[in-house]
Amino acid sequence: MAAGVVNLPPHHLLSNYADINVCAPMVRYSKLPFRALVAQYDTHITTTPMILATEFSRHPHARDADFSTNAQERGQFELVPVYGSTSKDPAKVRGSLVCQLAASTPEPLADAAELVSPYVDGIDLNCGCPQPWAYAEQIGSYLLRQPSLVADMIRAVKSRLGEGYCVSIKIRIDPDLSRTHTLVCNALQAGASLITVHGRTRHQSSASDPVQLDAVKFAIECANAFGLRTARGTSPDDAWVYGEDGGAGGFAPCVVNGDIWTLADAHEWRSRTGARGAMSARGLLANPALFSGAPRTPSAAVSDFVSKSLLWGLPTALMQYVHAFHTVVILHTCWKRVFRAEPS
Repeated sequence: MAAGVVNLPPHHLLSNYADINVCAPMVRYSKLPFRALVAQYDTHITTTPMILATEFSRHPHARDADFSTNAQERGQFELVPVYGSTSKDPAKVRGSLVCQLAASTPEPLADAAELVSPYVDGIDLNCGCPQPWAYAEQIGSYLLRQPSLVADMIRAVKSRLGEGYCVSIKIRIDPDLSRTHTLVCNALQAGASLITVHGRTRHQSSASDPVQLDAVKFAIECANAFGLRTARGTSPDDAWVYGEDGGAGGFAPCVVNGDIWTLADAHEWRSRTGARGAMSARGLLANPALFSGAPRTPSAAVSDFVSKSLLWGLPTALMQYVHAFHTVVILHTCWKRVFRAEPS
């Protein structure tokens, strides 16, 4: 890492700096080339695709297929401390990489987390995948109504990696918000460092159901109300710890997720929910430069993604699929210009 660059785990990025942007875990798509690409355009925290913890911990082939990283993928950003610091001088801060794992019991989760932890800055437990197969396997959104199990899983990872290691959960809201309250509180009591809230239930579709920001705000208010009693999650000798550092007796930072298609959306979603960070999935897939304020995918980003994919070995089918998302807006704009130039 370059001299003078601050290296912070995800919860401290969120606790100390404003307007933190996050790339969501996307099955098959948020792999190394894509993560490195969005990190060039003001995405401060990136997340791997959901990885099945049991298979990852047991099989070297699964580890080789599911996870890769390198020294180039994290971005570097000029950020000004906003929360908990008297200094307002900009600092060079390295971005964070989070590995998202899915598990139904604590031990495989801790095993997988231990294997991958030297190469990432945080572990996230998937508590929101709505796919029927995931629910049947008792992972993902199945955990939304298993608060005690989620707490046990967080404790297992903390016990294995140390209290200072960033362990987060990504949830969906429950139709019964009292269940969301219970889940959030149990997770924080167990030592969760941060919580990401997708503003839909497990039964709602991202394609047809709007995000429920009021429900996200409720979940974040639950975290804020409980956070002052949280006593775990941060090493005591971290020199850069401030008062509000999620897991050390302060507020656990939260991230809002769902329907963020523009930089303006990210600002509005944070403002309306009280979230410290904004996470995008489909928006970044369509426009990797979303968080930089670019209205559409820059042509340079398209060629850069192809170069990274070829260099770092992304399977051709995945490269073509993501490439199609990146270019659709560019092509749509070009065709509109062509049609406007044609006589009626």
